[in-house]
Amino acid sequence: MTQSQSCTAANVSYWQRRGERSDLPGHEVTLMAEHARYVAYIHSQEKKLLLSIVGKHRPRVLDVGCGAGRIALEIASRCSELIGIDIADSLLDRARSAACEAGISNVSFQNRGLDAPFGLGKFDLVLLSGVLNCLDDSDAEVCLRSCVDSLAVGGTLYIRNNCAVRQRIDLPGDDEAPPFIHRTAQEYLAMIRGIDGLRLRREGYLFPPLCLPNIIYYHAIPKFLRDREPVRSMLDAWFRLEDLTAEARLRWLGPVYGVAIRAIRKPTFFHVIEATRVAGSASVPLPNRA
Repeated sequence: MTQSQSCTAANVSYWQRRGERSDLPGHEVTLMAEHARYVAYIHSQEKKLLLSIVGKHRPRVLDVGCGAGRIALEIASRCSELIGIDIADSLLDRARSAACEAGISNVSFQNRGLDAPFGLGKFDLVLLSGVLNCLDDSDAEVCLRSCVDSLAVGGTLYIRNNCAVRQRIDLPGDDEAPPFIHRTAQEYLAMIRGIDGLRLRREGYLFPPLCLPNIIYYHAIPKFLRDREPVRSMLDAWFRLEDLTAEARLRWLGPVYGVAIRAIRKPTFFHVIEATRVAGSASVPLPNRA
């Protein structure tokens, strides 16, 4: 078994088990953090950004690594059609059930590998949120090129990952987590720039990387106190304040964050990339697989 096959098999097994867990509600199935309010904060910021990208043009959208439909179900009402693909049937079953309960009829969910062409036609918007973190370099390249090949000319590719601040961090995975790679933002930007027919439009933070309640939760409060009152209520309120002020803080303090997160040795941050398929580009060839 090759390293790529091992990584892919480990991811299928892990996410299948994760989707089967009845103790993991809502967004916590695929957004993994101990504090539920932090999960809600991440989701809220990504939802706001994606709704602004979708706009009012009712695009045809492909959600790659859709999980339980966390993103798809939030933006479906503004899309002409949305297709979500994933590798775990248990997550897809959750997505279908949630869509049915919400009465959303313009979405569909399919089990497809992420290391081969998707074959679903062209899309105005392709979403790749938190997926490349879970793929080794070979599969990440194939997945990215398949996403670009699925874009119509003028279409947008959205990528969100948890990036390492200083240098790449490779985590092998275990029973509690899948294999996970914190690449640097520079690595992802180099991947984008290495694909003909794809033009970088913007890149930056999903939300301010110095999320103070999260830092305090994980690094200052003893574990046995984290979920006790009044600590939990205080942190919940603080996360809500961070959520409400994130856009302003990014606008006012954006230039200093790069320096600040290095100065305090923060290991990772949430990074987003938007890129456009340019006119006149040919279909993107996928690399040969050994």
